[in-house]
Amino acid sequence: MRHGETAWNWNQRIQGQTDVPLHERGREQAKALAARLESVPLDRIYTSDLGRALETTRIIAARQPQTVPILPMPELRECDYGRWAGLTYQEISERFPEDWEAWLQGGRVGNPTGGENFLSLQQRAGRVFDMAAREAREGGTVLISAHRGPLRGILCHALGLDPNFRSRFLMTNCSLSALEYHPEHRPRLILMNDTSHLSGLHGPGAVRDSTE
Repeated sequence: MRHGETAWNWNQRIQGQTDVPLHERGREQAKALAARLESVPLDRIYTSDLGRALETTRIIAARQPQTVPILPMPELRECDYGRWAGLTYQEISERFPEDWEAWLQGGRVGNPTGGENFLSLQQRAGRVFDMAAREAREGGTVLISAHRGPLRGILCHALGLDPNFRSRFLMTNCSLSALEYHPEHRPRLILMNDTSHLSGLHGPGAVRDSTE
């Protein structure tokens, strides 16, 4: 799942590893997802240690009928966007046009100016997924709470896709995606960017894609 919305998401600013907290809409989104997952017993939650993901995780865990171990993982942090952090897409394209164009070309090409490339992000997030998959092999249900970048990386890693596929995965704030693990074949994608639990929220932009 992706964390709830922040003020920077709302204003379309790149957060990266800047520790921007949830705003009130983001907390309401997290509560709606928590209600949906209440009937799904979770064995463990791996979460980014950035505040917006950690707060979302704690809201989810508090609604579970049993105590769920929460494991904060720096490997699940959003991409380090370097000098792009705090800027809008428009501002980035104007200030760093060559780096921005290279980044848009795909996962193996280009870095955010002074930041991290997607392949590095995919590798660190993939290591956490591999740990979760080992638990799923034993019949467990594991939740990963993170950001758009690492979640896209996990999908590319788990499904054996080239990093260039990353932009094809829509990841809305507080959306839920699911992979079903089977030891004899690759994980199967059985749910993608589901936001049906957010349908009862009111106000403009209650459900929309947003910046990293």
